[in-house]
Amino acid sequence: MIEILTPDDVSKIKDCYIAEYIKNLLTNLLTQTSDCLLETVGGIFYVENEKDFDNYKKFGLSSKITESRFEWIDLIGNDFLDGCIVLDNDRAINIIGKVYYFRKGVLNYEPDKHS
Repeated sequence: MIEILTPDDVSKIKDCYIAEYIKNLLTNLLTQTSDCLLETVGGIFYVENEKDFDNYKKFGLSSKITESRFEWIDLIGNDFLDGCIVLDNDRAINIIGKVYYFRKGVLNYEPDKHS
C-alpha cells in the first residue's frame, strides 16, 4: 500500500494511467484545504494487493473494511476502482486499486475467473 500525501508519493506508482488520476485527485483535494495538508481533508491510499485491505488501521480506521463502509465505489478505468470512505463531517479517504483487489479484499462477490 502506498499512502499518498504529496506529489512525490505519486511517483512511486508504476501505472502511468492511475498515477495521473491520483495526481489530479490530490491536486483537487489540496485546493479544498487552506493549510495545503491532505490530512486536513482525509487521505488517498493506493492498494497494491487485496491483503492491503486487512491493514485497516493503516487507513485510519478502527474496524475491518467492508463494502458497506464505502460511500461510493467508482470504476475509473484501466481496471481500477476508486472507493470513498467518509471518516467524519470533514474528512474522507479514497482507496484506489485494481478491481480484482477490491473483489478479493472487500466486495461481497467472488471474482470472475477472467479478471
